[in-house]
Order: sequence, then C-alpha cells, then structure tokens
Amino acid sequence: MEHHIYKEWIPLAVDNDLNDNEQIEFDKHLNECAECQAEYDGQKKLKLLLIDNTLPEPDDYFLFQARQQLRDALRKERSDKPSLKNLLGRIFTLRKFQFAFGGAALLIVGFFAGYLFFRTNPVQIVNGTDTNGMIETASHENSSGFDLSQNDVRITNIRFIDQDASDGEIEFIFDAVKPVRMKGSVNDEMIKNVLTYSMLNVENPGVRLNSINLISSESKAEPDSDIKDAVITVAKFDENPGVRLQAIKLLSNLSYDEKIKNTLLYVLMNDEISGNRVEAINCLMAAQKKGTGFTEDELSIFKKKMTADENRYIRYQAKTVLEESK
Repeated sequence: MEHHIYKEWIPLAVDNDLNDNEQIEFDKHLNECAECQAEYDGQKKLKLLLIDNTLPEPDDYFLFQARQQLRDALRKERSDKPSLKNLLGRIFTLRKFQFAFGGAALLIVGFFAGYLFFRTNPVQIVNGTDTNGMIETASHENSSGFDLSQNDVRITNIRFIDQDASDGEIEFIFDAVKPVRMKGSVNDEMIKNVLTYSMLNVENPGVRLNSINLISSESKAEPDSDIKDAVITVAKFDENPGVRLQAIKLLSNLSYDEKIKNTLLYVLMNDEISGNRVEAINCLMAAQKKGTGFTEDELSIFKKKMTADENRYIRYQAKTVLEESK
C-alpha cells in the first residue's frame, strides 16, 4: 500500500475510526515507519492535551451575568443621543480628509437642521426584519408611510458608511425607535414574548414585577417552557428581592417538577433575603406533603439550614422536612 494512504489514516487512528483489519495493517506500518509513528504520536498527544484543557460548561449564573452585561452595554450605547457637535467632531477627527469631510458636514448640518426646525421632506422608514416590530431601519429609497416627523420617533446610534461628499452623496445608518402599543390575551404569542423579554431585560424593577404579575393572573393554562425558564432565571438571579419573591410565588403555582424543585433549593441555599427563603421552603414542604421525595444530597441542604440559617422559622421548617423524610 502506498505511503500517503497510511498518512491519511493517522487522524482516523487517533479517533479510533479504523476498522479491525485497517488497524492491524496500520500498526504494522507504524513499526516499520518512524515518520508516521512520530506524526501519530504527536497528533495523539495534541488530542489528549485538548481534552485535558477543555473549558467547563458555564453555569446559569455566569450566563445570566454575561447577558446582563451585554444588555447594559447595549442600553448605554442606545442612550447616548447623538448631537450635531458630536457628529462634526467625528467628521473632523481625520485631518487628512478634512476638506472632503467639510462638504459632508454641511450636508449633515442641513439635513438635521431641516429635520429639527422645519420637519419637511421627511426620510421614510421601512419595517425591518426584527421580530419584535419595535425597531425599524431607515432608507430614503423606500416608502411605507412612516416618517421621522412623527413625534414619538427617537433617532439613536448613527453610523457613517460613506462620508465622501465629492460625488454629491453621503451614506449613513441610524436606528429609529418608536413606541408600539399592543392589546390582547396574555396567551397571545407576541404578548408572551414581550412579557418574557421584559422580565429578563427591562431595567425598571416595577416593569419586571408587572410582567410576572400579568403572567400569574392567567390561570387557565400552564405557561410554555420559555416563560417558565424566564421565571426560573428571575427567581434565582434578579437583582431586586421583591421581583425574585414574586417569581418564586409564581413557580409555586405551576406544575411541580425537577426544574422547580432545583430552583427552590437554590433559593433556599443562596438568597440573602429571609422572606424569599421562607417562601421557597414553604413551597418545598407543600410539595413534600403531596408526595415529593428528596435525595440524600437534597436532604443535606435541609440539614445545613436546620443548624445554620439565621431565620428561626426556616430552621424549624427544615427540621420538619427532615423528620417527614424518615
């Protein structure tokens, strides 16, 4: 067999993908070929090194913190409203293009002056592909009957694409955001998506709390998995203790399962607010009375809370759970 075929077999051998006959023939070749033996050993060591240094899967809290930091950064960027001074500062920063940018600056000043003071000949907006329908992208080449002269439209995040006005045109992108009013059942898909988003992303804790209360008010149907996962995330990680408490209460009214049990145990172990821990242990005790059992690892949590929790009620209830588990 030609030598290059054995070289092609090396990565297959490293991954144990050769059949029995091929493996026997490959091993025989390695005994006779120092070059292939060295390459095989190198690839095998590399694979072992990659396995040993594989990063662990991030936990829920790490992912939540990362998403929160990303949302904060996006909110900060969108809150920085552009001004004429900032726009001109950007334009004149590049000194060697100052002459060409001067024409662009005059066009931009004229555009915004016309918009701010006269509000005539508005730029038209076309609906973007964003599924929430709340942000639309601008293009003067299209028309949909929606224009910037509407008082509820806010312009943010201007990005320049073509600042060379020598050909008579410039090009830039900006975000035009407008309020959207929605009305319908809590079970409507779009409304559920907005409520889920607001629970996890809106900065105002009152809005997050209202979203949870609206979902709690709909008792006819069990929330779908996305809403349930969002409520679990809020119960564990929301920075506001009142919002966490309301999420815990909502979970207690849902169909009890392993996810909810693990969330309640997490709250019992980690929440700094005793009222939230009380609500969690009450929910766990109610589940126990309905036949839910606890593993040895889970019972060890109650043993720890029985002796170490600062709240007397929690210590007593943890002891009760342990006695009922005997």
